[in-house]
Amino acid sequence: MPETISYKEVIIVIIAGSLIFLFLAGIMIFILLFYQKKRFQHRHQFLQLQNSVQQELLRAQLESQEGAFRQIGEEIHDNVGQLLSSTKILLAITERSLPEVPDTLRTASETLAQAIRDLRSLSKSLTKEYLERFNLIENLRTEAERINTARTVSVEVQTSLPAMPLTTESQIMLFRIVQEAMQNAIKHAEASSIRIHIRFEGPAIGLTITDDGKGLPAAVQRPQGLGLLNMERRTHLLGGSIRWDSTEGSGTRIQILLPAQNLEQ
Repeated sequence: MPETISYKEVIIVIIAGSLIFLFLAGIMIFILLFYQKKRFQHRHQFLQLQNSVQQELLRAQLESQEGAFRQIGEEIHDNVGQLLSSTKILLAITERSLPEVPDTLRTASETLAQAIRDLRSLSKSLTKEYLERFNLIENLRTEAERINTARTVSVEVQTSLPAMPLTTESQIMLFRIVQEAMQNAIKHAEASSIRIHIRFEGPAIGLTITDDGKGLPAAVQRPQGLGLLNMERRTHLLGGSIRWDSTEGSGTRIQILLPAQNLEQ
């Protein structure tokens, strides 16, 4: 006669089965969570690597641009500047040989002298080595003076900071951003006034570039063009943000904010 299973034994079997099931389920959940964690880590590492590659490519591009700027600056200084200086000497010799110097010749000589000064200033602003010897604010003021000499555009630099608490590389990068903004305001927006304001905003640095030019067309939702994209890229390399506020016919305001981690301690 078959042996009957008691109620107590049934309960024990059910409990044992449940424990085994829970144990196996726990193992499966652990494996799934471990897999998800590893997947997240791999994706995070991939994104970091992708971002690092993009940053290196961008740095290489900007370094190439700096090299081109340096070559242009040297070309202006060594060749164009020398040719103009030689021409000025010839004009001076001609003036001395004349009993009376015509006003047109005197004006041409003065204009040429001004052109030589402007070219020298421009060649310095394109040369990285020159920038490394001075702080950003001094170079911005020098650039403003160079533009103001033409008397077609008024550029003003406003700040209470004696120097920018940024590394030399960061200062050069920020200088290029402001240079691009001023050139856009002059060439494309046809501005007659540009104001650059630099200040501390809490632990960060705020820089605002305001012009009274034509502004961006209403249909343009985001600034386009290689120059503007380079401004964005340089700002992002500095870990900062850049924003354009513009109304067609009412000028443009560019706001740049650099976070505290880019400040030298």
